[in-house]
Amino acid sequence: MKKTLLALLLGSAGLGAQGQVILNVLEPANIAGSYSFTWADPGGGWGSPDLNDPLNAVTDTLALATDGTAADSLCCNPLTNGPDVAGKIAVIYRGDCEFGAKALNAQNAGAVAVFIINRVAGAPVAMGAGAQGANVTIPVAMITLEDGIEVEDELEAGTPVVAFLGSINNFFQYNLSAYRPDVLVAPASGQPALVSQNASEFSVELGVWIHNYGTADQPDASLNAKVEQNGTVLYDQTSTGTAIASGDSLFVTLPPFSQASYTDALYTVTYSISSGSFPDEFMADNSFTFTFRVDSVLSYAPIDPLTGKPTPNAHYRPGDDLDGFQSCIHFQNANASRMAATGIYTSATTATGTTLDGEFIGVRAYEWADSFTGLSDPNFPAQTAYTLVEEATGEYYYQSDLQGEVVFVPFQDPLVLLDNTRYLFCVYTLTDAMFVGYDASLDYDEHTTLYDQPVSLIEDGGTWFNVGFGTDVTSAIGVEMIPAGNIGINELNSVDVTPYPNPTTDMIRVPLAGLTGAADLRIVDQTGKLVADRRVNIANEVLVLDVTGLSGGTYQFALNFQDGGRTTFRVVVTK
Repeated sequence: MKKTLLALLLGSAGLGAQGQVILNVLEPANIAGSYSFTWADPGGGWGSPDLNDPLNAVTDTLALATDGTAADSLCCNPLTNGPDVAGKIAVIYRGDCEFGAKALNAQNAGAVAVFIINRVAGAPVAMGAGAQGANVTIPVAMITLEDGIEVEDELEAGTPVVAFLGSINNFFQYNLSAYRPDVLVAPASGQPALVSQNASEFSVELGVWIHNYGTADQPDASLNAKVEQNGTVLYDQTSTGTAIASGDSLFVTLPPFSQASYTDALYTVTYSISSGSFPDEFMADNSFTFTFRVDSVLSYAPIDPLTGKPTPNAHYRPGDDLDGFQSCIHFQNANASRMAATGIYTSATTATGTTLDGEFIGVRAYEWADSFTGLSDPNFPAQTAYTLVEEATGEYYYQSDLQGEVVFVPFQDPLVLLDNTRYLFCVYTLTDAMFVGYDASLDYDEHTTLYDQPVSLIEDGGTWFNVGFGTDVTSAIGVEMIPAGNIGINELNSVDVTPYPNPTTDMIRVPLAGLTGAADLRIVDQTGKLVADRRVNIANEVLVLDVTGLSGGTYQFALNFQDGGRTTFRVVVTK
């Protein structure tokens, strides 16, 4: 029942290393180690080999590629240093042209693989094949900007850099491994304290799939989990050693972590796997760390320890998106009525060379009224048949180019939650120009297997995907929660209005006592499409609007006033 929005991350294929596929720099020692990366999966339209097959692994020297047009060449043209690249792994920067075109130029120059360096900070993005990707028959990977700069510095200094890309299955004799999809993470990275008052209300299940990718059997593989907070170890337990044959795997659990009460500093959980008999020959995949925080924000993305807000490390939209989409997270709790949701933290970016200034992003809270027990329930609703009741809304208009910055979008009114009721908290866009924040550092695959509940969902063109882009790409939404009894009056600087006549056929009057001057008006139809965006003037404390140009239907009007106030209201137009 896990319905994934596949091949829609920027129109691309898979995200991140799959299973035992790694990118490891072998030398020089000062930059050696396992790197974060994405790779061109043949399932996404590339002609590149499947790196899950150990026979397709590549170990070779790196070489900076250039087409003669820039110091940090983008290689959108045929390479001018073909002899330097032939028989090596070509290193190219992202930008200006399709990934497939860059890779094909390197392949035509004799490269055995391509490493593309991201040009922006954060996690590597998934790479769409584009028009030329199907003609690329060599491995292609993307690494982070930070790692790429280190690699480039060594190459510019004349230092040989050697890297391995591919499956490590049977590459070493002794190699126990654990990967992102195989580890249990916390129920949420940001857990509301109001529903986590003791061990009975919140605990963290612990477990990892241990893989033996080595050629030798392991007689005593074990798992350790350590939980720390501010340098103090709160939990440190190790499983009993168990045998795992070569090529086999085993899910190993430890007792849950819980506290009599929780504090709002970050909890850091570190998994480590080891063997008592043999030294592991590849340690880069023997540990995994994640954090969670018990405070006022609900989030499945990691929380910044300084700001208390979610930390997106990538921004995505569906590749076929034409008129916006919704990115949502799920929440249900037996004690939810203790809380009220006041708004959502989110972030957005636009394409290189464009600005967020003047763009719109909206937030919604839905009650999810469908009756089902979990993802595996046969009664889980069909992708186009979710029963949702809109309970809260909010809007945000960018006043500057806050690329990738986390902003808070308040609900027009706080939403007091109900016990054991399902909610979807969503961020939505109205154009294909915007990408919204995601986290690509955690994988909720084992989480959804254990708890059997949705985490991060997407709605695109009226179709819902209950694991969104996949369990390894989680919406970096943060929902701010306050005690239900703390809801004050007019907390959101909103203005209550009653437009008339409503319904109307031609004109609408909006009384705005005490307000004059200009305001920004946006009108959105029932499908979420923006149908009007203009500056209006308030005269004599009344705004008069001509709606004769609108077709019959229900519209959402949003007014932002010069003094920072705002209001939203619905108008029914009859024809």
